[in-house]
Amino acid sequence: MSMNTLLMGLRGCGKSTIGRRLAELLRRPFIELDERVLATFAESSVHAVWAVHGEDAWRDAELRMLTKTLDADDQVVALGGGTPIIPAARQCIAAQQRAGRAKVIYLRCATDELVRRLAHDPGDRPPLTQGDPVQETAAVLAQREPTYHELADLEYDVTDTKPEEAAKALIELAFRE
Repeated sequence: MSMNTLLMGLRGCGKSTIGRRLAELLRRPFIELDERVLATFAESSVHAVWAVHGEDAWRDAELRMLTKTLDADDQVVALGGGTPIIPAARQCIAAQQRAGRAKVIYLRCATDELVRRLAHDPGDRPPLTQGDPVQETAAVLAQREPTYHELADLEYDVTDTKPEEAAKALIELAFRE
């Protein structure tokens, strides 16, 4: 049976960068869920979508796109950092795992490294709290990490690992026959 590889973790952990390289090495399509969700809105940035429609509209679209994406097989999918916290998305992912259609990898990264990466490349990421970046990252990680642990088939620490090394290590850990 064909299986999708789902990468999850906090913003800045490298889901997209590692995911693209992993997909290349596995010769599979790479799907950036946030890009697909953004394409369902008229606005050109996640910031704008959240400002105009709110987080709830984003999360609803995220769930719809996740479900549609998981209809296909043999993809490497970078989930949005918040995708697994949507209860229906979590149930969808777990159902895919039980059916043998998804392997979920949690890319762990130390809070200080996440903050450093986000300061270097903030990207199109709306604030999730009103706190400073360190407090926000620590608070969001504390909120989401139990769900990440619960769903993960494999956890891999990317704090001090280059994307190429991480992708190769994931192949060894997750895809050895």
